[in-house]
Amino acid sequence: MEGLIVSNILLWCLLLALVFVVMGLVRQIGVLHGRIAPAGALMVDKGVAVNEPAPQVTAADRNGRPVNFGYAGEKAQLLFFLSPTCPICKSLLPAIKSIAKEQAERLEVVYVSDGDPEAQQALIAEHKLENATYVVGPEVGMTYQIGKLPYAALIDKAGVLRAKGLVNSREHLDSLFETEHLGSATLQQYLHRQPHVHNAH
Repeated sequence: MEGLIVSNILLWCLLLALVFVVMGLVRQIGVLHGRIAPAGALMVDKGVAVNEPAPQVTAADRNGRPVNFGYAGEKAQLLFFLSPTCPICKSLLPAIKSIAKEQAERLEVVYVSDGDPEAQQALIAEHKLENATYVVGPEVGMTYQIGKLPYAALIDKAGVLRAKGLVNSREHLDSLFETEHLGSATLQQYLHRQPHVHNAH
């Protein structure tokens, strides 16, 4: 009889331990979900704030022609920061080229990189970027405080920084344009301001 009571107590202890473990796992799943959702370019809080005038800098493209960044102009600018040694950057180039073609009338896409000229040339040749505006040098990345790649920044034609963030997929790139239309710094911010939208996920 005593053995039965002891085994029952042990079973209850085990059950309680399992309950705490499950509760802990549920909490961790919630934390992970909060980190990965919603999808969108991840903005790193460095440099100029979104919806503020973009930093103005002029740098030479690979042919020595001056390119203005952050100045008012006839078109908006999409700055795509990349490196020849970054596999994700390369995987996004077809999407960037597609955006450049689709939005050519309103958007100027500028590729910004730094490092070995031969590696840059090989990347340009491989992905047929000979006719693209391609800047090689540290000035723009330093001005915009770019720490990780691939990174993109969207500047409207008035010279205002409308969206920025790390971009690992076409979905992230598209989210930059979504945030421009929604008037939020990031897609995450917009969804956090819309409880019914956030809860739907």
